[in-house]
Amino acid sequence: MRAVTQVEEHHLEVVELAPPEPGPGELLVRVVACGICGSDLSSYKRGLFTGVPGHEVAGTVEAVGPGVEGWRPGDPVALTPSAGCGTCDQCRSGDYHRCIESLTGSGSVRPGGYAELLVAPAGRLWRLPPGLSPEVACLAEPLSVALHGIGRLGSVRDHDAIVLGLGSIGLLACAALRWCGARRVYGVDPVELRRDLARGLGAEAVFGRASDARAELDPVPLVLECSGRPEALQQAIDLAAPGGGVVLLGIAIAEVPVIPVFWITREITVAGSINSRLEEFETAIRLLETRPEIGSIVTRRVSLEEVPETFELLLQPEGVGKVVVDPRR
Repeated sequence: MRAVTQVEEHHLEVVELAPPEPGPGELLVRVVACGICGSDLSSYKRGLFTGVPGHEVAGTVEAVGPGVEGWRPGDPVALTPSAGCGTCDQCRSGDYHRCIESLTGSGSVRPGGYAELLVAPAGRLWRLPPGLSPEVACLAEPLSVALHGIGRLGSVRDHDAIVLGLGSIGLLACAALRWCGARRVYGVDPVELRRDLARGLGAEAVFGRASDARAELDPVPLVLECSGRPEALQQAIDLAAPGGGVVLLGIAIAEVPVIPVFWITREITVAGSINSRLEEFETAIRLLETRPEIGSIVTRRVSLEEVPETFELLLQPEGVGKVVVDPRR
């Protein structure tokens, strides 16, 4: 079978691998769609692991391993988030989404979804409801990440919110905020295409820069930082209303200058957010089922052969919307 493997930093290759076979308790899945995640790009830039990446996976069951009941070839499925190792302190406390295996990527299915076929434990696969195609269902995993971040803010109903960074997580956060009952949702991103996509998902207004949003808007109670840019942390604080909350979904790997006095005098809560939980994945499936137009954030579908050049393109500042790998091409 064809697959894309990471050899080292900035080096992806399209290779031929032996087709995998499902073992006890496993399913063989033919991949229909696998989203390119920001974590895949981070690994690409830094060479964090080798092998076949891809965890935003949806497809159809190709074969059923020994001991698996209730599944049959042709069933449409999506890959759920990792349930953790089950033995570390975080897993034992019920916070498996913070499991170190999940955080380092070792909790991901390997080889991953940049391939024609993959094998996964049956417990990691979610049967899709009628009418939800795998082409859209591959968004369930990143949408669940956005939902988890929104949950860190508490109730968002009837509150205004602003999203900094309208990459795939930011765009999905806009849609999820509206679905969760936010009153008005605003967005900030320098890329016009992403601003247009955010409007289509219900954003009240979008801005090219955080300074533009600050000049035109009153401070809002809910701020989601999804860009991962180091300077965006203080920008997010500046946009938050007294008593408001800021959630960090973007991952900035850098020292960040901040002005703590504003956090203190306005009693702003700043929270991190990582991964998602199975109940949030289930919510994401329901949201995609009721709002399939969320699939409009996918602006490009590429073949396995196009993946290496696409990764380089995604590192450019112009950016695109969501890119999905379709191994059938």
